[in-house]
Amino acid sequence: MLSFIADLVALAYERIFNEKATAEAKDFLKTLSYVVPVMAFAGLASLAFDVLAGKVLGPGGYGEFALAQSVAMFLYLPMLLGFNTAMVKYNVEADDVERQSKIISATYILVAMFTLVSVGLLYFFSAQLSNVFSVSQKLFHLAIVFAILFVLYTLATSTLQSLFKMKTYVIFQMVCAAILLSSFVVFILSGLYSFEYAVYSMYLAYGATGTVLLVFFLRGYFKFGFDKSWANILTRYSLLAVGGGVAFALYINIDKILLNKYMAISDVGIYRAYYLTSIYVAMSLFTIFNVVFFPTVSKYENKGPVFKRLNKLMPYLGGVGLPAMVICQFVFLKFYGVRYPFNLGLSVLFGLAAVIMFINGCYAWLMVSLGERGVRVAVLCAAVCAAVNVALNIVLIPLVGIAGAVVALIAGYLAYTALLLSQRRLLLAG
Repeated sequence: MLSFIADLVALAYERIFNEKATAEAKDFLKTLSYVVPVMAFAGLASLAFDVLAGKVLGPGGYGEFALAQSVAMFLYLPMLLGFNTAMVKYNVEADDVERQSKIISATYILVAMFTLVSVGLLYFFSAQLSNVFSVSQKLFHLAIVFAILFVLYTLATSTLQSLFKMKTYVIFQMVCAAILLSSFVVFILSGLYSFEYAVYSMYLAYGATGTVLLVFFLRGYFKFGFDKSWANILTRYSLLAVGGGVAFALYINIDKILLNKYMAISDVGIYRAYYLTSIYVAMSLFTIFNVVFFPTVSKYENKGPVFKRLNKLMPYLGGVGLPAMVICQFVFLKFYGVRYPFNLGLSVLFGLAAVIMFINGCYAWLMVSLGERGVRVAVLCAAVCAAVNVALNIVLIPLVGIAGAVVALIAGYLAYTALLLSQRRLLLAG
């Protein structure tokens, strides 16, 4: 079955690019052929969890859950600091177990140190920070715990990605999603309906998956020593990458926080329903693609041919992606229930944002694969995107509500993509 899928994808490749798939392209497509089905199942299970949460909690409770997750995505940044991306970048460059062990051990020690310091500061200043985010201290504390477990999960799965253990990676993506959905169903059947139990389901899924991976699959790569030279290299790359992480957190999560500030909490819930059924779907597909794409292109010294193939692929993504996203929203919003009405104009805006974000992700991660110089460009572009997005959110949300947040997202990503393409000489040169 997987061989048939790989052959089918290779045929599509040859039709789109008008050339035979190279050996490297065939290896990439073969890996992608078994990653896609399993991660698609995981994505559907995660989406089912969200749809169920939205239906059971209603727009108000669903909005609180969305806020807890959005706040956590800011809080985890000083804990992880982009070290996971640095680990993937340098581990895939050489298939050397000793080198990989040094990189992994240094990464985990550094992340553990930053996590401990961050958690201490977050709890000490929780009263002030909860006011900054316009949330209760209870919700803020829930977000801190979620951020810690998300770091654990992200670090463990990134380690698998850096070692190119793709089959294990995708299996645990599926396991995580299964725990997420099943635990929430158990809570509901037990009569536990509040947004906190949706958050607890996330705790169980990320915490269990990350712990099992570390204890049973990755422990052989840990060394007691701390390699200072690799720590310096990883820190230098990570400090460049973290700027992009901060920008990403802003333009992915600031919309929910500002909607909560200027609108009702139920608007946050409705916004998340549209977001999940369009942008989340598109970015989940991109994540599946990038699981193989980033480690693979990081190995190539010459990025030019990859960049040219991406350019040929983009019109197909746009032509198919937008109507697919609108249909996807129409179908899944029916499952959310009558409290989440379908609006065609809003759906088209979200669909457009989803397609643009997917296209941007392809170019951004190709740029990051260049190393430090590519990261600098991507971080600068992401910072511009964040600035445009935040400014337009502040202006447009009070004027037009949810639609304003989507327009701000589209404008920010268009600016991001335009700036990336203005530096295409770097990709063509290396």
